[in-house]
Amino acid sequence: MDENKKKIISKNIGNRIYNLRKSNKLSRERFAEICNLSSQHVYYMEKGDFLPGCMTIIDICNNFPITPSELLIDSLNINFNILDESVKADFEKLSNKDKKFIQELLKTSINLFLEK
Repeated sequence: MDENKKKIISKNIGNRIYNLRKSNKLSRERFAEICNLSSQHVYYMEKGDFLPGCMTIIDICNNFPITPSELLIDSLNINFNILDESVKADFEKLSNKDKKFIQELLKTSINLFLEK
């Protein structure tokens, strides 16, 4: 991975960690304590100078209302073709009633999202 891309990824994840900490109204020290880290470690992650490791991500996700996907979303290259095929295959297994329910749920969700 080239250094520029790594810096962008580190900054994106750092921003998400910072926003997560702030939204939970925690000091850097308290956040670090909860996640078994040093406050300096949290500081460097939030600045984007340090990329968190797998165990750190697990600790964050186990202690706060965030999933690894939410934490890493800007950093992942999602292969939408594979996702699309997987969703289609699962959708076909549903009953007609469930299919209609999911279609309505998606329509409503998309409309709400577009109204923002």
